[in-house]
Amino acid sequence: MNFVTLKDLLPLVPEIIILFTSFIVILVDLFAPKKNRMTTLAVTSLVGIGLALIAEFQLYGSNPTGFYGTVVSDPYSILFESLYLIVAGVTVFISLHYIAEQEMNYGEYYVLLLSALMGMMVMTSSLEMLVIFIGLEIMSISSYILVGMKRRVAMSNEAALKYLLLGAFSTGFLLYGISLLYGATGTTYLPGIIESLQQGPFFSNPLAVAGVGLVIISMSFKIAIVPFHMWTPDVYTGAPTPVTGFLSAAAKAAGFAVFLRVLLTGIPLESENWKNLLWILAVLTMTVGNLMALRQNSVKRMLAYSSIAHAGYVMVAAVAGSAEALSGIFFYSCAYALMGTGAFGILTIRDLGKVPQTYDDLAGYGKRFPLPAFMMTLFMLSLVGLPLTGGFIAKLQIFSAALDEGWIWLTVIGVLNSALSVYYYLRVVVFMYMREGAIPEGVSEEDNQLPGFAVAGLAGTAVAVLYLGIFPETLLNLATDSISALL
Repeated sequence: MNFVTLKDLLPLVPEIIILFTSFIVILVDLFAPKKNRMTTLAVTSLVGIGLALIAEFQLYGSNPTGFYGTVVSDPYSILFESLYLIVAGVTVFISLHYIAEQEMNYGEYYVLLLSALMGMMVMTSSLEMLVIFIGLEIMSISSYILVGMKRRVAMSNEAALKYLLLGAFSTGFLLYGISLLYGATGTTYLPGIIESLQQGPFFSNPLAVAGVGLVIISMSFKIAIVPFHMWTPDVYTGAPTPVTGFLSAAAKAAGFAVFLRVLLTGIPLESENWKNLLWILAVLTMTVGNLMALRQNSVKRMLAYSSIAHAGYVMVAAVAGSAEALSGIFFYSCAYALMGTGAFGILTIRDLGKVPQTYDDLAGYGKRFPLPAFMMTLFMLSLVGLPLTGGFIAKLQIFSAALDEGWIWLTVIGVLNSALSVYYYLRVVVFMYMREGAIPEGVSEEDNQLPGFAVAGLAGTAVAVLYLGIFPETLLNLATDSISALL
């Protein structure tokens, strides 16, 4: 009889580091001096995230498995988990000043952030549907609370309640889908599911079709695919801005990571029925996201709708289904995580006594804050997909892969939608540099102070966006290798 040994914990070393870091943060919160408590918590969290990232690098190439093959640390999971860790690190950098100014000096903020991070990592490294569900719930429950951390703000409470209710619905879809897949195949182990489904025609098994369909619906909620996107604008707007950046980047990337695992194991990608379904979802998501973003006056809400449009661009790669397209999903997730987190991070910096909300609030921003304005411009240009930025390479990778697979009209629709986004992204730049903002009474430009901790994290993010646009080969090769191993 086989028993669990210490070797089974090897693929989960990064997750264990994050878990213990959260325990240490709780203890530090209890005993650290009140004066520097939040800074100490932030530094402790960053140290834990850094150690977990080092552990990921050490595990790369060894492919350890544990718990009877249900968890694995393969190149695919390591790359995605490294992305979550980087986004979490940037989120810690941009959170320190924000939670102080917004009277959110709760030590549990960093504990919940680390818990959500650990949940993402568990669901990405698992090959067992029930373990994926456990990781998803750890991430989701922590995220619900993070969204409502502004306890005295009604909008934040409303956003948390909406997120909780719709998250519960999506969880129900996932559990029901898992139960149907178990009924159809006799297992919840992903390699076992594909082995069972390959024994006969997939669409002759209604339980399997319904099960996979319900799992896709559940994942579509998490990555905000139309028509399962309705929670996104309200939740992203009501949540604390660093949390919004974290959810739009890391949580969405985690959803795509699981989505890909299920697609590559549970669904025959060559089936035209699934292709047509994904094609429709991709077009709807791109178009609805961009059209709704055009109508927004709130920059934060605009970015929320644009994140829906970017999910549509990623779905183009899922439709193409080739190794090049699927590796493009990781590259796109990485590029969007950096530029999305950076854009939301700029919106955490207080200007003229308040945090920018609307386009009008950004008027004259380029004069008052040259460095943040330059970084915001870079993030906007990357979101558009202009050359020398990570966003350009990401869109080029996905659209070229779709063309290679013969999806000409889908590529045309994607390019047109990308052109449509130019208006609302460059509108931010126009207001920052070409409009003069009115200075409120009793407030002067001299009162503006840049939070050094946040600027350091945002500067690193901006450099990474440029690096991916100029030297993308390393990350593209890593993504291709990880997808090839998965296939």
